[in-house]
Formats: sequence, structure tokens, C-alpha cells
Amino acid sequence: MADPDLLKFAPAERRRRRRSRAPILKPYVDTRSWRRRLVIFTYPFALALFCIIYGFFFALTAPYLILFFAMPVALLAAMAIWALPSSASAPTRTMEFFFASLFIGLILWPNYLAISFPGLPWITVIRLTGFPMLFLFLVSLSASDRFRHSVSEALHKVPIIWMALIVFVAIQFITIPFAKAAIGTAFQRALIEQVNWTCVFVVSAYIFQTPGRAEKYVGLLMALGVPIILIAIPEAMQEEVLWRNHVPSFLKVDDAVAQIILQASVRGATGLYRAKATFSTALGLSEFMALLVPFAIHYATNTYRLPVRIFGAAMIPILFFVIRLTDSRLGLVGFLISFLLYLLLWSMRRFRRNRRDLLAATVVYAYPAFFLASVGAVLTFHKLNVLVFGGGAQADSNEARKLQLVMGVPKILLNPLGHGPGMSGTAMGYGEGQFVTVDNYYLTAGLEYGVIGLACFFTMFLTAIGLGAKYAVQTAHRRDSEMYLLAPLAVALAEFLVIKSVFSQEDNHSLLFLFLGMTVALVARARADLRREQELAGSVTRPAPARRRLPSLASGAR
Repeated sequence: MADPDLLKFAPAERRRRRRSRAPILKPYVDTRSWRRRLVIFTYPFALALFCIIYGFFFALTAPYLILFFAMPVALLAAMAIWALPSSASAPTRTMEFFFASLFIGLILWPNYLAISFPGLPWITVIRLTGFPMLFLFLVSLSASDRFRHSVSEALHKVPIIWMALIVFVAIQFITIPFAKAAIGTAFQRALIEQVNWTCVFVVSAYIFQTPGRAEKYVGLLMALGVPIILIAIPEAMQEEVLWRNHVPSFLKVDDAVAQIILQASVRGATGLYRAKATFSTALGLSEFMALLVPFAIHYATNTYRLPVRIFGAAMIPILFFVIRLTDSRLGLVGFLISFLLYLLLWSMRRFRRNRRDLLAATVVYAYPAFFLASVGAVLTFHKLNVLVFGGGAQADSNEARKLQLVMGVPKILLNPLGHGPGMSGTAMGYGEGQFVTVDNYYLTAGLEYGVIGLACFFTMFLTAIGLGAKYAVQTAHRRDSEMYLLAPLAVALAEFLVIKSVFSQEDNHSLLFLFLGMTVALVARARADLRREQELAGSVTRPAPARRRLPSLASGAR
């Protein structure tokens, strides 16, 4: 039978326990706290008030400020992605599909043919594929530990590049307020660059860690060069853009720049038509053709199947011919750089693989003399000099570039923090009837992102060139043929840096950030393989520890 005293004590003990609740450990929360109940009660009213104000101002300013009113929706989407639960799988295949679609659309589709609605940016093929790719990348990054580990492992193998990229991205957004009256345009420009540059780079660093992917995409790149050539040649014969009079009404953009692009491009001093195919200018086409040259040389000189080697050898003169159709010197400069740099890397790789190779040894030791002879030929022979440096027909372009340096460099030094994305022409002080773009990309980057942004841009690409060249030579003995792609990648990146000194437009920047990501992925794979070999060699050659012998006892037992 229960003790009466204990029965009297029980209600008091229960009341004491209710007054002093036990502590709640994380991640659990106290759903009965007064703060949480207050938030639950006031949240619907606060949300309704926000929606009323938001809808009122949206109706008042649409369609001119749609981009600003999309920011809360984008912020909510980002919060939803961040809150996704962990998953064993990630939508990486779909992400790669959009990545490949962006890669193809970048080359084959003219970016000035787009759907345009009032108050919205142009809806181009690149944006239709780039933004879904960015969304799937963020979902994979948020939900998949395996995806995060794979991306982190590739980037941390080359820390200088990703640290420079982070600083560069931060400066892109920090400088937006410096655009003053054009903050909306600057923000839109910075956002597009994150999709077309930063996201392309990181996705490339992930995709090309898979063996075989790099070879497939380089093959796709060379294959996409064929229709561009087949467009450029008849265009040069007709002396007009082939689809100029056949653009559907829903793809016509009511923009002065787009209308100028569709017009015939003729050099005033010579009257020669300049082909541009799917690119906005003849210079963009010339740059793209020059970037294909090191890969064509790579196909022609390496141990591929005979049809592939014939294709690479045939592409070299065809690329030179199309570059001549653009009447552009930057493409010829890139063509010469391709041969000079690839010859050096090819001979060094071959000499490292076989020290008794007489041809490789001759090229390596005689290369300084050959390089100086090539430079002397360009400076001495009149035709070569005109092809590279231009003649009277190009005098106006040369003077314009000199004038831009005189005007631009003091503006960079005056404001070393930058003037904001897309503000280079305005910051330089051009008025109506003068230059509409800056010809030197380093002036553009310095004016928009300041000295630090320009330094970060150089750091990323120079580091990739150095590491690509280093591991292209060091991995000469490997059976993995994808490591050999580091040589043409390094040459293409070096071409890009040289061409940017005379060409500022960003038609091919997405392609170059893809090359940058591919280089990082291949270098990461090469470093992992070298470390694995060193560990294996160390375990094989390491002497076995000596066995301790027990002292013998008098009886002979141990």
C-alpha cells in the first residue's frame, strides 16, 4: 500500500518540474517558447504587408525595374537551395547536359539573335542554358557531399588559381556601386559573368576529372570549327552575313548594336570584306580560329588514329585561310604563337621521354636561335611585317590603340579600385561619335575592376599556363593521352593573353574559362598520379625494419 506522505509529495514535485523545464539540446528547439509563438503569430501579417508593398511598387515600375524586383525571388531560391537535405546523388548528368549545350551554343549561335521583352535582358541561347546549369550546380553543391569533395579536391590541387578567382569575383561585386548611375547595368553584367565565367570554370574543373571527358570535348571543339568554316567562306564570297535578311521577327532585337553587327564589315582603307560567321565581329572569329590551331597541331603530331591525324593536318591551312578572310592581324599573331610554343613543348616532352632522340635534342638546344630567327624574319621581311604589325591600311587602328593607352592608364591610376563592370568606355571619357569600345582588354579590366582585379586575372591565366606546360613535359612517359592535352591548352591560354592586348571583346571568354577549368582538372589528376607513384615507390624501396633477436638463454631456449 502506498505511503500517504509520498502521495502528498507527488503533486508538488510535478509542479516544481513544470516550473523548471529540462534543457533542450541542439538541434532540437523549444516549440513552446514565447519568442517562437510570437514569430508564428506575427509572420503571416508581416509577409502580407511586404507582399502588398512589393506588388504596389512592382505594378508602378514594371517593366523597367523587373530585374530589381526579381532579386527577392532569387534570394528565396538561394535559401531554398541552401536548406536542401543531404543526398547521396546529385543532378550532375543534367548539369553536364546544359554545360555541353552552352558550349555548343556559344560557338554555333549568334549571341545577338535573341528574344527580347521590355525591361528584361536578352534571352539568348547562352542564358537559356547557362542559368539552368548554374541552378543545378548550386543544388549539387548544397545537397551532395561527394560533389563538394570532388570540386574541392580539384581546386585545392591548384590553390593559387581558385584564390585569385575568389578575389576577382569579390571585386566584380564590390565595384558595382562605383558605376553610379548605371548600377543596374553593372549588376546585370556581373551576374552574367558569374554564369558564363565562374560557373563554367568550376563545372569544368569537376567534369574533366573524369577520364575521357577532356578528349571528347576537345574533339567536339574541333568538330564545331567545321560548320563555322563552312559559314565563313560563303559569307566572304557574298560579302554579307548569310542570315541578314532571314532573321525571324521574334529573334530580332531592337538594339542599335545588334543592327550594326548584322551589317557588312568592311575595312575602310582597303575595301576588303571581313567575315565574322556567328561572332559579333571579325576579330572574334579570328580569335576563335587562332585558338583552334594548337589543337589541330596536337592532332597532327601525336599518336592518334590516321583519320584524326589527317583531319588535324588539313585543318591547319584551312584555319589560316579563314583567318585571312577576317583581315585581322590578331589571328595571325595567334597562329605564329601556336607553332612557336607548341614546337617547344613537343620537343621538350619528346626529349624527356627519350634522351637519345636526336630530333628532339636538336630542337630543344637550337630553339633559342630558331626563336630569334623567327622574330628577325617578322621584323625584316616586309610581307611578314605587314601581316603581323599592319601597314598603311591599319595605321588608324594602331593610332587608336595608342590613344586609348594614353587616355586609359591615367584613369586606372587615378581610381585603382575600378569603376564597375561594363564601365570602361564611360570611365575613359568617350563621347558620342568617338570609340564605342576599348580595344585593349587589360585597359578594360583595369578600368572596370581596378589594379587588384587586373592582377587576379593575370594570376589565374599565367599560373595555368605555367602548370600546364610543366606537367605536359613531366607526364611525357604516361600512357594517359589526356595529359598530353595540357600542351595545346597552355598554348591556347598564352595566345589568349597576347590577343587580349589588342582585342577587348568577350566573345570567347567562356571558352577560355572552360580551358582554364580543364587545365586545373588535368593538373589535379597529374599531381594525384605523381603522388601515388611516389608513395608506391617509397613503399617498395623502403627497407624492412630489422627484427630484434632475443638473447639466448643458457639452456639454448629463446
